[in-house]
Amino acid sequence: MNCTHHFQYRVSSICVAPHLCQYQRKLCVECQYEHAVDKKQEIPIFRFQEMAIKKLKEYELDQTFELIEYKKNYQILLDQMKKNLEEILESIFSIYDMIEQQNQQYKNLINENTNLLESSQTDLEKLIEIFQGKIINDWIGDRNYYFGNLDQAMIVFNQEITKGIEKLNQRIKEIYPFFKQEFKQSSEIHPTEQSEYVYEWKQDLYEIFSSIKHIDSSLLARIIEILREEQISDYQILLQKQYLEKLQESQIYNNQLKEEKNTIKFIIAVVKNVLELDFNEKNFSTDEYKEIRADIIQKIQKQEKIILFLKFLVHLTAIDNKTIQCGSNSLNLLVLMKVDLSEQCFQKIKIKNTSLIGANFFKCNLSESEFDNVDISGMNLNGAQLVNCKWKNIKIFEQNKFEDPIYSISFSPNSLTIASGGDDNYICLWDIKTGQQKSKLIGHTSWVRSVCFSPDGNILASGGDDQSILLWEVRTEQQQFKLIGHTSCVYSVCFSPNGAILASGSHDKTIRLWDVKTGQLKKKFNGLTSVIYSVCFSPDGATLAFGSDEFIRLYDLKAGQQKSILYGHEHAVKSVCFSPDGSTLTSGSNDNTIRLWDIKTGQQKFILNGHTKAVYSVCFSPDGTTLASGSDDNSIRLWDVRAGKQKSKLDGHKKEVLQVCFYDDSTIASCSGDSSICLWDVMTDQQASRFNSHSLSISQVCFSQDGATSAFSSFDQSFCSFDRKSGQQFKPLDTSYQDILSQFSTQLYTKCIYFNFPKLVLSNMPFISAQGALIFDGELFTSFGTDLRKLFQERGSCVLKSLEKIIQK
Repeated sequence: MNCTHHFQYRVSSICVAPHLCQYQRKLCVECQYEHAVDKKQEIPIFRFQEMAIKKLKEYELDQTFELIEYKKNYQILLDQMKKNLEEILESIFSIYDMIEQQNQQYKNLINENTNLLESSQTDLEKLIEIFQGKIINDWIGDRNYYFGNLDQAMIVFNQEITKGIEKLNQRIKEIYPFFKQEFKQSSEIHPTEQSEYVYEWKQDLYEIFSSIKHIDSSLLARIIEILREEQISDYQILLQKQYLEKLQESQIYNNQLKEEKNTIKFIIAVVKNVLELDFNEKNFSTDEYKEIRADIIQKIQKQEKIILFLKFLVHLTAIDNKTIQCGSNSLNLLVLMKVDLSEQCFQKIKIKNTSLIGANFFKCNLSESEFDNVDISGMNLNGAQLVNCKWKNIKIFEQNKFEDPIYSISFSPNSLTIASGGDDNYICLWDIKTGQQKSKLIGHTSWVRSVCFSPDGNILASGGDDQSILLWEVRTEQQQFKLIGHTSCVYSVCFSPNGAILASGSHDKTIRLWDVKTGQLKKKFNGLTSVIYSVCFSPDGATLAFGSDEFIRLYDLKAGQQKSILYGHEHAVKSVCFSPDGSTLTSGSNDNTIRLWDIKTGQQKFILNGHTKAVYSVCFSPDGTTLASGSDDNSIRLWDVRAGKQKSKLDGHKKEVLQVCFYDDSTIASCSGDSSICLWDVMTDQQASRFNSHSLSISQVCFSQDGATSAFSSFDQSFCSFDRKSGQQFKPLDTSYQDILSQFSTQLYTKCIYFNFPKLVLSNMPFISAQGALIFDGELFTSFGTDLRKLFQERGSCVLKSLEKIIQK
């Protein structure tokens, strides 16, 4: 074959250089002379063919034993399913046969005893039972029960089979279209004649997003990095030779991608496709696009590659102004999906005409970002960098009135669910991972004062001002029992360690024990002289402790009588709690003190002084060495149980701390009248996370045993260089701000970076969080022209106007 550029010469070598070239891959002697690549990248045709065959054998593409094995495995699975189904059907048919046999026995009994004088005594007795109807009624009942079970089994079996088939089909559908497209391209395009990837324009947004699944996420990060470094304002310039070579310099890139040019062209084609749709023209956060948003979110919710591409579009707004609206809509989708955006670098992004309600930008670098006509209600900006930002026409809904206080909250032991109860008479179930409300349990007719999950997490108990206690089946969210007996509001409910008994304390000065399985009252404690604020079972379930007036009473549940009274407090006891080994009881009182009691002797071991107002809650750590307390003085204090001394004090709540609860030895939860639930790292005495629920008051919190509440997904390393191990500063800003940050991080930032930072807000009424945020220079204005700096300062932000002030601080 002769060269297409130099017809007089035959093709003698192949070029394998990974760069743009004005010549084709087939080279003659003249092409070799003119070719601007290393001679090592020009391979003789016969040698290239040998190397290609060798590479084919190396990858074993010509061996089909693996494919045969996979097919064989599916065939074995199908045969096993057939065998199992045949065995199940055989068992079911045998049940029907036995039912038919039983029917026939009764019929035979009647048909064979037409002459009653000759019937045996046994047959006569059976006939009399048939005549009376009892034996037939019992059999009919049993038979209907069997039929019902079999019918239900058939329904469940059909549903599960349908689900399985749908899931399998879905997997196949996700693979087949893309594979089919790839196969079509590889068969139509000859590799030695054409290597260009032809992108097929799409109208459907999900199809566009899905087409990016095969792109390596590290390449997207590298593209953004190069665009930022080179200060390029048009992403399409990446196709130029020098930028392609820069991409090739990345070791990750070289190892994972084969066709550099085509891959970049493909990414650019996908972005261009997105820019030509309404997604880059319209505000998709409006009600007009509600159904479209819901459909897209449902499809991409757990598809990590698509989520990373949406982040890529957000970062692209900092580079190319043509991408601002699609990047803004992408960020809106990420926020709605509750994707973890914390601790990431969003420097210089440009966002407009969208809603970011409830966005979690915890410890993010938003410096030099530009927001225009953006709703930031409920946004978490705690610890964020806001240097030289230009935010205008900002919408924010601030609601400082707590119209419907929450009195109680409980974490399910076996799921990611939080139950809360308050003045709205509802019990709300929240998804702790997404922060979204899952459902409402409606049953109480007045305020819900207390909620508590059973130890196995299957039952939820709630007590309220309507004098009733409701037991809910968690799985179905249906009311199981309504326990009636108390004549005033129920302040506290608590399950026994085995979950069989529920104790309740009420304003009617009584304690009642209920059978959880039947909903029946087992025992009532009368003769008490004060309101019951708190009830608590000992770890072995043998003793019940409760606080009411200045006394603490212990009841022996096995003996059914009062065991002892602990004297010492001067005012009402608001909280009691047993140590994990059951040897010690702690109590918190309106007299501002905490006391530790020896259960065996009934003697007071320590008086813990420190709180300046009433102590509402006390709780032991799982190892029993630390005690946490919450008070009306807005503080949480940690105490050394062995020494009887205060270890540390945690400040952060703006109102009274109504309950504290240990999750493990290093983490506690607290809830407060300021409508927040906080997670604290007690090893460092710093607040780890914070939850704001309903914008309403909270009075009780109970931690799950599965650790679900402490699990937060990690940030995307691709787009952030924040050092999580050291807990120090973010990726450096531009040169003009580096000296500012260096001064700030050493003198101020390290002191406030861990202070009072919520990571999740559960709320029906969003309000912004901005504690520890660094604001320097720039403009931050609402749509009414109000400067947001004052609001941010009220939320705990550090607003700086000059480098001199930083140095002074």
